[in-house]
Amino acid sequence: MKEFLWTLLEQPERFRAWAEAHPFSAPLLYISLQALQVILAPVPGEATGFIGGYLFGVWEGLLYSMIGLTLGSSVAFYLARWFRHFFAARFESWEAFQRLERFMEGRGILAAFVCYLIPGFPKDYLSYFLGLFDLPYPLFLGIMFLGRLPGTLALVLEGASLYEREWWLLILVTLLSLVFFGVFFFYRERIYRYLEGRHAHRLP
Repeated sequence: MKEFLWTLLEQPERFRAWAEAHPFSAPLLYISLQALQVILAPVPGEATGFIGGYLFGVWEGLLYSMIGLTLGSSVAFYLARWFRHFFAARFESWEAFQRLERFMEGRGILAAFVCYLIPGFPKDYLSYFLGLFDLPYPLFLGIMFLGRLPGTLALVLEGASLYEREWWLLILVTLLSLVFFGVFFFYRERIYRYLEGRHAHRLP
């Protein structure tokens, strides 16, 4: 992955030119990759979001990325629902799934939405997790889409700004992402207590 990102930095026109020369197959390939990284996780989701912005720019990259995430998350949701016993037997011992169970008992669908926002929470597995709960698909789709949109936009902006050499935008988005992560990390125990429905001090 390091070698690939270094090549992107050294030869940006080569990759963008390939995407522009294949206006149908390039987006289709990228959407498929984004969907598969949710279902099978062959590469980190952060990398694919970044690459989307790099190859297609902000708005097209965001569009293709969200289409891929929506498709992949939907497949994961229904796989867990159709093969409930198989996935339940494997997830029940996972700390992340146990925590989500407590969150859902405490705050319901609000907890699911917040989990998509939480930095570091396994968002791809979260789509499988939520398929095991009594959650209507349209509601899941809305929660997933809105919850993943901010982080995906940040990644796409970083990729696009790196290609365009807009260093100020790259630094700004990166700093804002780090601030968001830092705030969550500092208040994580309070957030967890709130999601579990337990008494917690008022969040700032």
